[in-house]
Amino acid sequence: MAAEFNLQRGLYPGCFTHITPSFFIPEMVYVDLDKRCPRFFADDATLHYVAERKQYAQTPSIKFYHADFSTELPETAQSFDLLLSFYAGFISEYCTHYLRPRGILVVNNSHGDGPLAYLNPHYRLIGVVNRRAEQFKLTFENLDGYFVTKSGKPLDKAGILRSMRGPGYTKAPYAYIFQKV
Repeated sequence: MAAEFNLQRGLYPGCFTHITPSFFIPEMVYVDLDKRCPRFFADDATLHYVAERKQYAQTPSIKFYHADFSTELPETAQSFDLLLSFYAGFISEYCTHYLRPRGILVVNNSHGDGPLAYLNPHYRLIGVVNRRAEQFKLTFENLDGYFVTKSGKPLDKAGILRSMRGPGYTKAPYAYIFQKV
């Protein structure tokens, strides 16, 4: 994905200690409230681990904020190529302003953030990530079959916000790829 979209700078709210994006993206900013995270990100071994596995020429840059992503972060608006939303809540609702125009949001269906992005006029679904065992594949065609609920009912933003869950779908990928418009 980093090569497909020339991703150089990413924001990962609700990251816990998941640093895999730093293997592929030279500059990553991580945000989490978990009390174990500050020590993990401050440990020199973390940066060394990334430096040994990175897939780019630059020196990795890792910044961590022990913060709530729903509050303002000390980062410039529209300064990120990538926004990641996995298992942490409504990141697309709170962090869209950090993503540059035409930037990429990768989101799963956990906590209902996928359908919220789909309903958000600032985003356009451009692809999905499918997973089979440990193999991931990007798909950019035949996207009309996604976000079709099993119940046949339309997506309900208020219900998703209330329940913090997305509905079941007839077709569900590992993750959705949106572009900020």
